[in-house]
Amino acid sequence: MLILQSKINMGKGPCLYVCPNKYLVNQVHREAEKFGIQHEVLLDERELPSSFQSSEKILITHAHKVFNGKSIFGIGNRSCKVGTIILDDAHTCIDVIKDSFTIKISRKTYNKLFDDIINLFEEDLREQGKGSFLDLKEEDYSTLMVVPYWAWYDKKSEVLSILSQYKDDSCIKYSWDLIKDSLEKYICFITGNRIEISPYSIDTKKFGLFTNSSHRILMSATTQDDAFFIKGLDFSVDAVKNPLINNNQIWSGEKMLILPQLVDDSLDQKLVVTRLMRAKHDGFGIVSIVPNTKKADYYSKQGGIITNSNNIFKEIDKLKKGEFNKILVVNNRYDGIDLPDETCRILIIDSKPYFENLCDRYEELCRPDSDIINKKIAQQIEQGLGRGVRGEKDFCVILIIGNDIVKFMRSIETRKYFSEQTRKQIDIGLDISELAKDDVKNGEEPFKSLVGLINQCLGRVDDWKMFYTSKMNGLSKNEQSLIDYTVLEKERNIEKYFLQEEYEKAYALTQEFIDENTEMNDCDKGWYLQQLARYSYYIDKSKFNDLQKAAFKLNNEL
Repeated sequence: MLILQSKINMGKGPCLYVCPNKYLVNQVHREAEKFGIQHEVLLDERELPSSFQSSEKILITHAHKVFNGKSIFGIGNRSCKVGTIILDDAHTCIDVIKDSFTIKISRKTYNKLFDDIINLFEEDLREQGKGSFLDLKEEDYSTLMVVPYWAWYDKKSEVLSILSQYKDDSCIKYSWDLIKDSLEKYICFITGNRIEISPYSIDTKKFGLFTNSSHRILMSATTQDDAFFIKGLDFSVDAVKNPLINNNQIWSGEKMLILPQLVDDSLDQKLVVTRLMRAKHDGFGIVSIVPNTKKADYYSKQGGIITNSNNIFKEIDKLKKGEFNKILVVNNRYDGIDLPDETCRILIIDSKPYFENLCDRYEELCRPDSDIINKKIAQQIEQGLGRGVRGEKDFCVILIIGNDIVKFMRSIETRKYFSEQTRKQIDIGLDISELAKDDVKNGEEPFKSLVGLINQCLGRVDDWKMFYTSKMNGLSKNEQSLIDYTVLEKERNIEKYFLQEEYEKAYALTQEFIDENTEMNDCDKGWYLQQLARYSYYIDKSKFNDLQKAAFKLNNEL
């Protein structure tokens, strides 16, 4: 808020503060009032305040209000002028930007629309896999199929005709104006319960207030999706490589990361959850983040409180008021929520995050060893880890349960994708687990040994605090990213040419990229060959089939 106030004082407004949701808008509003900063709040109103447009006051709003096809801030060249825009909890705002260009059709809510699209592409889907297509018809949500790009391009008029009948319905209404004239540049994913239509590359120029603002500031307490900064938001590589950071603060807050299964094999997901459900915890909250409804259902049967988009902030407010009697369960939400101090002293991260967007699930399926995909998973986990520690003096015990997430965090192949701070916290957790393991060997009951570890943190034992501080103070100030920014830059340039319908240039640059990267594994090479085939379909349909066959031979998930 002070950054934006300084811009107004310099005559460089209007200034916009964007939160990821309405809950955080109200939080920022309360803080601004406390410090006497002049501002306006925009939630459900349909007009922009004149004091914002005249650069007199900062405007606080939420990402869904700004980034949608019917935005009151305008679209494209009709966007209003903004001097400085801040995205708070930027990673969550970025997800809103991505979703604004995406149509998600629930089979349960829009059964006829779902069936119309399935029926249009039935032959194309059957050709890919008869068994998988039957699974789709049987509403198997785990089966994922993709409409081939050539079928999508050839039938785009039919798709437009089907979608336009529902353009005033909520699933399409706020995306329609962004996508209706470029549908051929989209890809369609289908599962047993949902259809997702998303762009190969989003055009952020549609949101002129963001792309044309003099200053764009992205704020986050944790790591970011660097790939999307470059490929989606069109930030320079130099800006991403050199973020503004506080060099005097290498780490903040105290996190005791424990992997219970490393203490004893008996401490699996079910035992830990069941025993914690029975444990008395009047003085603090226990929160579990789970990746899907199936996991949440287990907690529900044990008496946990399951949250959804309608009740999550209401339930968090109850925790903040001291209602700690049951474990609160958050389903597949790793960011955008604050659980400070006694609100959450024990945080459970149960199993590896599950990609909500089908495009991410598809890329994970096709490119399991991709740096970008593994970095996204690591960042999602880190977002979750950061929920329970919201300040320098805050502390929280974090229990990591589930074979898949334990393997991801311990494996030398994937552990490297975490920030240095998280890797150090994992190391500390491994060290203290060895101490507890010795107690088990000496006859102590495994869960009792785990509780003993937890109480080292919750009981503010001096030896633990000194050990943690000494280890964390050894962190390096100059962490190197594993992501190859030049690759991201090249991919961005290729996608720009594709959006501008310069398909020959997109094709040539992709071929050049494949030729230069001779050490690519087969999965990745197949991935880029499929892109080459897709560009070829726009230029010369006689060549695309041979390229697609070559791609499929290298990677049969394509």
